[in-house]
Amino acid sequence: MSRNETYIFIDIEATLIHGRQNIIEIGAIKWLPDGTIEKFERLIKPSKFKKLNHHIQKLTGITTDEILSASSFDSVIREFIRWCQGNTIFVTFGEFDRKVLEEELTRYHINNDFLYPIIDFQQKYMIDHHLKDQPSLSGLMSSLNIEIKTQHRALADAYSLLNIFVALDGISLIEKQRTNEFALLLSEMKQKETAYEVSITLLIGIVSNEGVSDLSIKSLTKSLHYNTREVERISKEGELQKVLVNDIIPDPDIKRFFNSLVNKLHGKVLITRSGLKQISKIFRLHNCSIPKTEVMTLQQLLKNEDLISLFTMDGQSIATYEKKLQYLINSYQKNIIDEFMKRNLFYKEAVHV
Repeated sequence: MSRNETYIFIDIEATLIHGRQNIIEIGAIKWLPDGTIEKFERLIKPSKFKKLNHHIQKLTGITTDEILSASSFDSVIREFIRWCQGNTIFVTFGEFDRKVLEEELTRYHINNDFLYPIIDFQQKYMIDHHLKDQPSLSGLMSSLNIEIKTQHRALADAYSLLNIFVALDGISLIEKQRTNEFALLLSEMKQKETAYEVSITLLIGIVSNEGVSDLSIKSLTKSLHYNTREVERISKEGELQKVLVNDIIPDPDIKRFFNSLVNKLHGKVLITRSGLKQISKIFRLHNCSIPKTEVMTLQQLLKNEDLISLFTMDGQSIATYEKKLQYLINSYQKNIIDEFMKRNLFYKEAVHV
């Protein structure tokens, strides 16, 4: 299948300095429409860098002296941006690379528009194979009988990602998962004396580059009762401790509500407040599971805790809360549109240039 886009497979290595990830290496493979490839590989000296963490040094083989003699992020990234020019789509394996690149570009006040669209191929693969656990690059290489040479160096991992992408027909996989539908799934759980007060809301809509539309919403509030018992556990210090544990009793109404949600989530981008951890626990309690799909968070979309806090029920009636959510989605629809575009999610016919 012919293509016009150039794919850039990118990997970074980073180290923690004063609690923040700092990039120490960028590796990228440019896969041109005619099938030829070009490579980019640079070490980076972070600001205030003194010594490379022993674990990172052992994992990557990069030495402190190599980093000390490398160019700054500002210098390398500007060279990288020039190298990336063209109709490009970036591909990463996991969300780490995009997150750290965005943070570094913001820190250096460099426009990050060149970085999009950017696709997390690990997530695409997990959706396609209905996986809950994240696969590793080396694990996928092994399962596909692709020879593994070097690992944990940026350029080598970028090469591995290209090989995996080609072997799995990544272009078709991406096309198959395009969508312009989203589902906002929010839950709240407050502990009372004998029960948890639970509220669950699902808002579904369609998004295009012109806005959001066809919004529908459904909510449920229930009390999840629990029994408290005392159990013995070993602390981190090795001491025997007695702690109280709440055994939550599943609720049939919540189970029916979850069963009705599952089919509605298939093929849609799922937006949650901060991830799936809390809501997944309630689903598992009721022997239900959230279908594997593309996930965004309000933290990613809004990047502002005060704005995110608006998406809570906070003692309101269901009718008032649902009306507020629809207003908020319309108010911040540009954030959703931008993220769909950044991830290259829209059906091609849904975007008008």
